[in-house]
Amino acid sequence: MPENYQYALMLNALRDAQAELGQTSTLGTSLFPRLSEVLETIGRIPSNAILLGIASDGLPLLLHVRDPRPGPVLVVGDRGSGKTAFLKAMLWAASQLNRSGSLHFAVLSEYPDEWARFQSTEHLAGIWPAYEQEAETLLFDLACRAQARRDNRPVILLFDGLDSILHMEQASQNNFRYLLSHGPPAYIWPVVTINSSRAMKLPEWLAHFRTRIYGRVTHPASHTELAPVPGAPLKNLFPGFQFCIRENSRWLQFWLPGMAE
Repeated sequence: MPENYQYALMLNALRDAQAELGQTSTLGTSLFPRLSEVLETIGRIPSNAILLGIASDGLPLLLHVRDPRPGPVLVVGDRGSGKTAFLKAMLWAASQLNRSGSLHFAVLSEYPDEWARFQSTEHLAGIWPAYEQEAETLLFDLACRAQARRDNRPVILLFDGLDSILHMEQASQNNFRYLLSHGPPAYIWPVVTINSSRAMKLPEWLAHFRTRIYGRVTHPASHTELAPVPGAPLKNLFPGFQFCIRENSRWLQFWLPGMAE
């Protein structure tokens, strides 16, 4: 990563954290490289892959949607760490890099208005308020599709706030559990966020996630509970922009490319 990124990282992290906290940004134009600028460096992204971020060595971190081995993806971090920004960047990058009709995204959120700018995104099937009956219908439909395996077009379920599932009917909770276990082999990918303080209270749900992406986590006790393998740089991550993931025997840090305004 170029040396001048370090200063840019700090400023853009502040902007994204302010946005997630509902505060007015004090920053103007983003100083981070846009997706188009990133692609000039790394080249084309393989088909059937979704860009999650750019590692510190400049290489892309990808989710291959035809390979079910990673299983559902959990994004965990403190409030303001950029969990929602991560989901938005994932949707934005996929909409720019994947051909029309090749995959669809579905968004479940307690705050659907935060996703208004993506309403016209071609790859977006819809935005469902997590507190409405339509959200439970969506989980039922996706569970049925996963069981039938009749449609090979990938669907990425962006579920912003895992604790929302606790307010749904038991049948919907069971449907979601089925998606966590059987979704990826049917090319249905739950990518789910959870606040670090809430995550430790939901161990039975966290057990479904082998692949975990971490944003900034500052409380020492949370480090041990959420990332038991030592060496995770959780408290040193730039909020709103930088994340890490355990890859083989090391912790890999990566950052989100900037989205066009």
